[in-house]
Amino acid sequence: MKNNYKFWNIVIIIKDDCILMIDRNKGDFGGYVPPGGKVEFPETFSDSAIREVKEETGLDVLSLDLYGISGYINEIKHEQYIYLDFLCTKFEGELLEVGPEGNLEWIPIESIEKIEITPHIKKRILNILEKKRYEYQVFWDENAHAAKGDYLFPWQSDII
Repeated sequence: MKNNYKFWNIVIIIKDDCILMIDRNKGDFGGYVPPGGKVEFPETFSDSAIREVKEETGLDVLSLDLYGISGYINEIKHEQYIYLDFLCTKFEGELLEVGPEGNLEWIPIESIEKIEITPHIKKRILNILEKKRYEYQVFWDENAHAAKGDYLFPWQSDII
């Protein structure tokens, strides 16, 4: 069976000790997510992240800092979703009132652990907020439609 690789990104946008989150209105899962999405061929990873932020928030990214590579591995379907996880602290433009993915909200950083966020996304956000660079993988159990395990590999400054 042929392996299928899909590339995605998330962008953690910070302003005044708050993080921009989307209260997601799609049916595949609920709760809050950061802006981000699929890399479209032939985009670069950075161009994709910049485009996704613009489409979902109306903001123009002025800087991106790569903090992690994460992914979901589904061995049964031979699928691997690979995410590049970015931090953005410099941007401009007017925030949309409601984005195409849901309501946009500036959430105080100290509230991140209290709001509904998929655990695997929350773990990545917390690492970025703590300025920790990482590789993070989730192994997906297709039969149970749930994660069967994960691992976090912290990057040392001398290997990146």
